[in-house]
Amino acid sequence: MEVSRRNLFKGMTVSALMMSAPAFAQLEAPQKWDAEYDIVIVGGGAAGLSAATVAADEKLSAVLFEKQSFLGGSSVLNGGMFTVAGTKEQEKQGIKDSQELFFKDMMRAGKNKNNPDVVKAFVKTANEQYDFILNKLKLHPDMVVHQGYQSVPRSHHFVTSQILTAMAAYAKKGGVKIETGVKVLRLVWNKDHSRIAGVEIESKGKKQFVLAKKGVLLAAGGFSRNPELLGRYNPPLESAASIAGAGTQGDGILMGLSVGADMLDVAYIKATYGFRLNPKHIDEQSQLYWSGGIIVNKNVKRFTDESQSYKVLADFALAQPEGKSYIVFDRQMAENDFKNNPQGRILIESIVKENKVPEWIFAGETIEDAAKKAGLNPKELAKTVKEYNEGIKNDSDAFGRKTLVDTSGKPIPLDKGPFYIMPATAAVIATYCGLKINKDAKVQNVFGEVIPGLWAAGEMTGGVHGAGYMSGSAFGKAQTFGRIAAKDIAKQK
Repeated sequence: MEVSRRNLFKGMTVSALMMSAPAFAQLEAPQKWDAEYDIVIVGGGAAGLSAATVAADEKLSAVLFEKQSFLGGSSVLNGGMFTVAGTKEQEKQGIKDSQELFFKDMMRAGKNKNNPDVVKAFVKTANEQYDFILNKLKLHPDMVVHQGYQSVPRSHHFVTSQILTAMAAYAKKGGVKIETGVKVLRLVWNKDHSRIAGVEIESKGKKQFVLAKKGVLLAAGGFSRNPELLGRYNPPLESAASIAGAGTQGDGILMGLSVGADMLDVAYIKATYGFRLNPKHIDEQSQLYWSGGIIVNKNVKRFTDESQSYKVLADFALAQPEGKSYIVFDRQMAENDFKNNPQGRILIESIVKENKVPEWIFAGETIEDAAKKAGLNPKELAKTVKEYNEGIKNDSDAFGRKTLVDTSGKPIPLDKGPFYIMPATAAVIATYCGLKINKDAKVQNVFGEVIPGLWAAGEMTGGVHGAGYMSGSAFGKAQTFGRIAAKDIAKQK
């Protein structure tokens, strides 16, 4: 169902009007538009660039506005994982996967708080976007990795910059106008207030109005770099480290809220666990715990099952005394992790290739030696490791660990020196909540009604992840819903 702003206001209660009060501050159509296109795309990350490629294929007149001086957004910082099911790459490795299993895993990860229809649209269209990458962009994954909340290995690893660069080039070749350094300020209603008609922008100090004849797509990212918004929705994360694009200030979300859009999943904003202290880049996050490592606090006590999602691990880690925690692993685990998981390789590369220990890791021939160097209690850590080894051997782990990651892999004893200890922390890499959308990426209000003329995609949308997060799904989700939105906009008259 679609609803205009005029009809939305009819019959609303006072409290409802107060909730949507920002809508009254929205701009109305100017007497004359400075420029016009079929589609206006706000944001030059994975979602926006994906939409731009579809606009090119659909022969739409299109413009993409990116407020930063460069393209990529927070997508530049992601690990390059693309979750998709039933691929030839999986088949070659004997991995039996399907869209049905992918869907079930997504709902399990989200604790069924995610929207089934939206998740189904993602799972189905992810294959279309994946095929586009292979067949049109001529890029291919170098491995398939098993990550959190995946029943089978499903994360296809690409070089992120290659995908982003290729999508931008494809869109430009197809006639899409891409402008950087242009900030979108507001959404603009048409004259009878029945739909979103366009946007107000600021370029080189000059404000202009741009008409979107078919629709506006908001793909402006989350708000990991906005402490005020983080504090509003999840106070404990207000001062957390952030590994996200500088432009992730929540601009698009605020624009959507100002025209009455609903918000989903704000209660589930989480940090990501496994970063070295004072992280600067996504590559500085390790997942050694999924290769057999354990996690302890400053009192060298384990506090959870390490096979869980790094989002869940982050919650437990941040709750420890002084928020301090440490990943403990041995040489065998380091070698396995380096071989099978590209994420965080730079953190242990010197150990595996040169037998040199980097400054952010403490090492010892015995667990006691490593503990002393890390400033931890040697005897207590040795006791913790011994109890863990006995627990997994007898299938009686104190925290119920039965796998390496999610539902797969058998835990291995931590007993082959040298031993290593990495002080670790959690950081906000994305907010994974935002405007409510339907399966076509149309933005909806608090009554579930479509706001005509407005679509959203990428990190700034809610309903896909729900209460949890399948590792590796964000990059694919952004591209996939950029595709879904642009295809739906192309259908508009």
